[in-house]
Amino acid sequence: MANKQKNNFNILMQQWLIIYFACQVCAQVPIPNRPLGFPYGSEGQSLIQLDAFIDLTCPFSMVAFPTLKEVADHYGVANLRLNVVLFPPPYHRSAWLATQSTFIVQDMDSAVTFKWMADFFAVQKKFFNDPTRNKSNSEIMSMIADVAGNVVDRSTFLSKLQEDEGDSDARIMWKYSCSRYMSGTPQFLVNGVTLAASSSWTLDDWKSIIDPLLGVDVGSREQHTEETGNSVMPQ
Repeated sequence: MANKQKNNFNILMQQWLIIYFACQVCAQVPIPNRPLGFPYGSEGQSLIQLDAFIDLTCPFSMVAFPTLKEVADHYGVANLRLNVVLFPPPYHRSAWLATQSTFIVQDMDSAVTFKWMADFFAVQKKFFNDPTRNKSNSEIMSMIADVAGNVVDRSTFLSKLQEDEGDSDARIMWKYSCSRYMSGTPQFLVNGVTLAASSSWTLDDWKSIIDPLLGVDVGSREQHTEETGNSVMPQ
């Protein structure tokens, strides 16, 4: 009986391993032609990369968004690169179209991408599930185009969205997020490592993580700030 149970266990383990490795082969994320994400600010090498996985229809992402830009502005691109990755959940009805739209805006004028995100967050409640429950996709597209019209040509944008532009890019970004074990928004990586940060974090909360990575002593920084009113940043 013991041998039979052991054999059954071995068979089950072999079957599980076959399924597991088959899934690994089938689940290869398409390799994009450039690093994924929407980088904030000017180009250049950074000592630290902060990847923020957000959703434009997520209220917690909306709360975190201004602080993330504040963090990036505080440190400057030489010290920290903020990279926004959109991760639209299936239970937020307008999330996918909002993600597609971001790729379209980026393609039309990359200089206004973060202005577009801020504008969308400002009217985010219009795109929640309840207000859009009885609206068609076409109606939601038109609503999104109204927002996009603040930064790009509305007619051109809407035409691109109706033609499903940005869909392939959104799929790759979503699959990439899943491969990084993202399960919601906002979530964060600092130099590729998961950070259990909260959407309510302030600049000071982020400093407590970032400063030591840059070689800034937190105690010295606080003392210097109190005495001079200036923050301590490595040159």
